[in-house]
Amino acid sequence: MITRLQETRDFQHVAAALYARGWAEASAGNMSLRLDQAPGSSDLAASPERVQESVADMTGLIGDRFLVTASGSRMRHLAADPAGCLCLVQVLDRHRLRLSGGEGPLTSEWPTHAGLHSLFKESRSRERAVLHCHPLNLIALSHVFDSEKEMNDRLFRMHHETRLFIPEMLGLIPYSVTGSIDLAKASREKLKKHRLALWDKHGVIASGRTLDQALDRVEMAEKAAAIFLLLKGAGLEPQGLSDEQVAATLGAAKE
Repeated sequence: MITRLQETRDFQHVAAALYARGWAEASAGNMSLRLDQAPGSSDLAASPERVQESVADMTGLIGDRFLVTASGSRMRHLAADPAGCLCLVQVLDRHRLRLSGGEGPLTSEWPTHAGLHSLFKESRSRERAVLHCHPLNLIALSHVFDSEKEMNDRLFRMHHETRLFIPEMLGLIPYSVTGSIDLAKASREKLKKHRLALWDKHGVIASGRTLDQALDRVEMAEKAAAIFLLLKGAGLEPQGLSDEQVAATLGAAKE
């Protein structure tokens, strides 16, 4: 049993939103949160602790604790009852972690999560949440663009608030096999600059200080992608905001 009530509620709320939007079909999607304080004894499971190996290099995370979605868990189930869908883990050394609460094993995307959490500790420690999901319109967009620059130039003109919420815009990561070290390395490299990246023909990976903030970033980019594809589907060529309108919007936000 995991008794971190506020953190598990955060997982529940975001899981409910992902399921309602159709961004986490079946067992798709995963989340993790680096805990900002050491848990007390009430956080530990009644069952014996388990040690799990990971291909990820977790050197920078030794001693840290995380709440992470379990492999095969469904967001619709997590929203209703997180106990069977979350793992409470502590990193022991470079390649081993201890599951001290909840279910296991961890999500197959843990190598990507671990790499990003290590990056955040090195460069921007206030980012503690990682979210992966499958937003329909953003995935469709990855079938349209293979140039990150072109994609961002079109996408971030579709709605005036998109650049305000995601000033670094959207990273584009070439296709890699899910759960692979190649995908983990590419995601870490891309999120050195971005806080939201699109995995080609797969889904998105987002970071935030909280899971809600990570979800905010996905929602904003997905809205822009939906507007773009809606106009294209109507036979129109989306023009979006002009350079002057973008500059005026960004300037007003700084005042």
